[in-house]
Amino acid sequence: MAHPEGGAGAPTSAPRLLQVKEILRNELIAILDTIRGSKALVLDKDLSGALSAVVDFGVLKEHGVEKIFLLESGPVGAGPVKGIIYLVLPDVRKMKMIAEQIRAGSHDGSDVAKEYSLQMVPRRTLLCERVLEEEGVLGGVALGEYRMDFVPLEDDVLSLELPGLFKELYLDGDFSGIQYVARALMRLQGLYGFFPRILGKGDYAHVLAHSLARMRSELSSGAPGRAAGGALTISSVFDSVVIIDRAVDLVTPLLTQLTYEGLLSEVFGIANGAVTVGDGGAAAAGASASASGGGASAATGASEAQQGSGARRRIVLSSSDAVYSEIRDMNFAGVGGVLSKMTRQLQSTYESRHKAKTVQEIRSFVGKLGGLQTEHQSLKAHIMLAETLVRRTQSDDFGALLDIEQALVGGSDLSKEQLAYVDQLLALAEPHAKYIPGVAGGAQDAPPSPPAASPNTLHKVLRVLCLYALWRGPSFKQKLYDAWYEDIVAAFGHHQTVTLDNLARVGLLPLPSAAKGAMPLPQLQQQQNAVQGDGGLLGAGVPSTRPRASAHANPLGFLRRTLNLLPGDMRDDDPDDVSYVYSGYAPISIRLLQCLVHDPAVYTPTSSSRYASLLRPLGDSRTRPAQHDGQSIGGVKGGWGGWDDVLAELPGETVDLRQIPAGSNGGADGDGGVDSMAAVDEAAWRLGEKAPATLVVFLGGCTSTEIAALRRLSQQHNHYYVAATTQLLNGNAFLDPLIQHGS
Repeated sequence: MAHPEGGAGAPTSAPRLLQVKEILRNELIAILDTIRGSKALVLDKDLSGALSAVVDFGVLKEHGVEKIFLLESGPVGAGPVKGIIYLVLPDVRKMKMIAEQIRAGSHDGSDVAKEYSLQMVPRRTLLCERVLEEEGVLGGVALGEYRMDFVPLEDDVLSLELPGLFKELYLDGDFSGIQYVARALMRLQGLYGFFPRILGKGDYAHVLAHSLARMRSELSSGAPGRAAGGALTISSVFDSVVIIDRAVDLVTPLLTQLTYEGLLSEVFGIANGAVTVGDGGAAAAGASASASGGGASAATGASEAQQGSGARRRIVLSSSDAVYSEIRDMNFAGVGGVLSKMTRQLQSTYESRHKAKTVQEIRSFVGKLGGLQTEHQSLKAHIMLAETLVRRTQSDDFGALLDIEQALVGGSDLSKEQLAYVDQLLALAEPHAKYIPGVAGGAQDAPPSPPAASPNTLHKVLRVLCLYALWRGPSFKQKLYDAWYEDIVAAFGHHQTVTLDNLARVGLLPLPSAAKGAMPLPQLQQQQNAVQGDGGLLGAGVPSTRPRASAHANPLGFLRRTLNLLPGDMRDDDPDDVSYVYSGYAPISIRLLQCLVHDPAVYTPTSSSRYASLLRPLGDSRTRPAQHDGQSIGGVKGGWGGWDDVLAELPGETVDLRQIPAGSNGGADGDGGVDSMAAVDEAAWRLGEKAPATLVVFLGGCTSTEIAALRRLSQQHNHYYVAATTQLLNGNAFLDPLIQHGS
């Protein structure tokens, strides 16, 4: 696992996620080998980044892949290859695009009869097969599925690469994505043993938890006596899985990320593990790619095939780059000092060559030269990127937006000047901006050099509007809402009324309390009731992004105080609290995990004594917990007990299930092998509770800052927290699926 600073307090043994990558690589190779001879690979844009983390381009070439393309409309242009293999998400529009390409390929005049293989990721669907049949190409293509479930993007990050899952769940009422996540987690349980405990918050976290329990029960009943089977034994790697529904924390993705990696995502947009720069970074880009560890990736090969020798180059972001690994999770305010220090150290190492007198000393320096040159080029790349970020962060536009965000999270209303700035954003709107950082659209639309001020795009305006509505709650006036509504429609088109309605339905834009005839929030489609039909998983009602039993008019205001979301006295260079990722604001999603761990960082002097008694007695809450006795305080042994008031102010059901080992005295209850309070085999549970890691699942996506915060907790708690997300995103990517594109 990559730690920002390492040193004392870092866990000593990490979960081995490498075997997940090996399984995915072997399955992909088996698919490639189904077509003998030369072949072309056509990738879904949303999968190319994950695929590059699974296999290098060199491995693909060894198995006959001569060309790589990204799936786009129009002929593939693969040339005289024997076969074409598609790896795509199961989407109707993409199926029609593939059908068009297959028909075009059969009439291209080539003497070589091509074989076609279509592999849907992560599973094939009947709807897609029906579309191919209607298009008349089903008989000419071999169908299959590639179970590219959780892909290890880093040592501590797994991604399912399911863009738009939040929208599918809470707007469309399509919860098939829950099945994808459940299958992926079952594969992990097959490798590492079943999770002793499943905890979570949110309605779809509740559905996912019970789906996992039912699937494991079916596996157990189908294989009695397999006590030694992988998925039927308690995990010695993960002590639990914590599922955080994105609906529980809608605020965090909308805020401007202030770590180095987070700002790269906000300003450049991180696509397929890389950022795109202009000619000024060309040399650095090439060197950084080589510094990232050997060989072009699948995504790199596809990008080069599409871009050729254009003005834009890619800088690969990888933990194998020592410079990037050091600064990626730092608050950007401290990055300049670290880069300056690393530059001086490198220069000092270069100067040491003058002190080499003997042949042995010269040989020693020459042996270091390759690594020094790689570090030198990597430093050049990141200094160039940091200079661009400095120009952005020092702009009046950036400062005004940050002031608005900090005012809202601090509980203040916007000043007249800040309201005037929002009006200015709408008056100077840019409705036809081609490139939105973080939104899939192709690097070819990215500007060679980002402007000092970000364009006034719809995404930018909506992030401010949603933050205001969420934080102000009942103080959001109807008059102000109506004015912004009219300005957005006037600036971006009448079709954006659909966008505003979508935001209201999913809870991102709570309508003012004074609104007459306001639509209930959320007003979901009837098919969501099917979630309740099977066993009554959601007896309280349809899935919602609103608290069901809130005792406060403004739940976020209560949570700000109770969960210590604004701890104050934060140091950017050596932070003691996870709030450093937003320069003083701690994400609610991470604070919930700290509640489970009983981390003293949640405590504030204004908190009730009842909450203070829940926390571990570690003295000063500003002292790093791991420095007290060197022992792990990680893990979620305490559960949700005692946090009822906090949980009532958050949306959705609360989950705390224990998976009972096969043959346990506790028996199985109606949920199929799950009992929240049953007595279980003590020896097995002691083994599970000593597991060195906790799997944290973000259902609906997570940000780079939340991952950075988890890494900080891993250091402080002497315990590993592995992030498993359905998508890595920023605020633009979070909102984009909800926006109505086109008129």
